[in-house]
Amino acid sequence: MNVDPDDATLIIVKPKTPRALSGFRHLLSPSASNIFFLLVALLVSCLVFSLTSPYFFQVRNLFNMWRAVSVNGIAAAFATIVLISGGFDLSIGVVMNAAGVASAVLIGEVGLPLPLAFAIAISIGILVGLINGLLIAGVGINPFIATVGMQFVVRGITFLISGKAWVISDETFLFIGQGTIPVGSVSIPIPVILMVCAMASVFLVLRFTRFGKYVYAIGGNPLACRRAGIKVERVRVYIYILSGASAAAAGLVQAGLAGAGVPYGATSELSVIAGVILGGTALTGGTGTVQGTFLGILLVGVLKNGLTLLNVHAHYQMVVEGLMLLAAVALDRVKHRFQVLATAKAQSEPSEQYEQRLFV
Repeated sequence: MNVDPDDATLIIVKPKTPRALSGFRHLLSPSASNIFFLLVALLVSCLVFSLTSPYFFQVRNLFNMWRAVSVNGIAAAFATIVLISGGFDLSIGVVMNAAGVASAVLIGEVGLPLPLAFAIAISIGILVGLINGLLIAGVGINPFIATVGMQFVVRGITFLISGKAWVISDETFLFIGQGTIPVGSVSIPIPVILMVCAMASVFLVLRFTRFGKYVYAIGGNPLACRRAGIKVERVRVYIYILSGASAAAAGLVQAGLAGAGVPYGATSELSVIAGVILGGTALTGGTGTVQGTFLGILLVGVLKNGLTLLNVHAHYQMVVEGLMLLAAVALDRVKHRFQVLATAKAQSEPSEQYEQRLFV
């Protein structure tokens, strides 16, 4: 076809989207609606617990709650990357426990200096993440099966190293979990500062780096990424390495906060995953923000803290946490289904044509 360069036009075909469906998709978009609903849920939860417990808004309780939230928040920041890429990691909790026990044993029993003990503990997380990545990206094992298998392996090795809690006496170690830094007239707990740094790092990576763009692209369509020349398997290995390292770092903060390295109680991954999904990260991958994860983790922490203040038994708290995880997954599936239906409906509507002048 001959085109006159002096009067060239480009026909852009844009699917016509019904107003109702367009509004529906905006309502279900994770970037806006999830943050709004999480803020509302946080406000309602804080209001309810403040009315039912006189201790909820006391400074000491708020500090304890923020410290507990920060431990999971450090791991959740990088778990967000895993879920956005379409992956899944259930080995987070055992890596946290293994890092805490290993550092406590290396410092208290072996006598290693704290920096070296911390480096070895982080290396454990990196090794577990590397193995997870190779099993998932290299061998092709389902992420759920691979990380559950590693969960049992790491838990068993941790109990072989030590079947008991190791008390930490190193002041610097304890300061990382229990210390505060004065900022003006306010003292901010160290774990909160570390969580903010982790969240900010992930935000910058996802927003401004090529690696972050690859994470979203792989979660959305890994086949197209391969055809575009992206090393999908290599990126996935890097993602699980980051997850393992961040889980180990969170485990060090957790051990410093508790004052001991504890090899049991590996349920942190449920709280982490629930917070990430509540924050709007889709299980199918391709969407999610670390801002939403922060609010999701905070909501989980507020609910657990409030239930503890109300003397709700730990077993019932586990029931509530499980229901929250199921609700988050169900909500994610409902949103995904509505988005698929809305997109399919919009694409079946007549298209509108727009003309745009090309300057040659």
